[in-house]
Amino acid sequence: MNSKVSPIKLKKLKKASFDNLQFRIGELARMTEVSTRQLRYWEKQGYVTSIERDGDKDSRVYGFRAYVKVTMIKQFLDEGQALHDAVSAAEEQIEGVTIVQKIMKKAFQGLDIYDDHNVVNLGFFDEAETQLLYVSMENNKVRYHVVDIESESAKHFQAD
Repeated sequence: MNSKVSPIKLKKLKKASFDNLQFRIGELARMTEVSTRQLRYWEKQGYVTSIERDGDKDSRVYGFRAYVKVTMIKQFLDEGQALHDAVSAAEEQIEGVTIVQKIMKKAFQGLDIYDDHNVVNLGFFDEAETQLLYVSMENNKVRYHVVDIESESAKHFQAD
């Protein structure tokens, strides 16, 4: 099969920062369907953390990370878990997502077209750096493609 790899040029965007998203306790309660009373209790127990504020500002403000954690805890509680178990499960989920994010940030080399499919270039597949690994979604299934960099298609890709 004569496969051709063509890079897709992505405009480099400024890194989005969720750290600037802040929610008052009432907003967080409405967004997550967790009462303000519960949120205060969870904070007192150390399950969630509000953002430290300067000066005489007493109202609690939470960041995006707290929103995600509260949402997860609530989901596990709704599934019937006890609070302590729900918090542990949420923390485990967050740790897992963090690992995936770190791997993808390091591995992601760009978007390409391979065999007329959009693919994610995950970089070198082997220690000797002779093969590239691509991943795609085809018919709602994940497909992996290992391409020898000596092939004509990979030479075309690396020339760009």
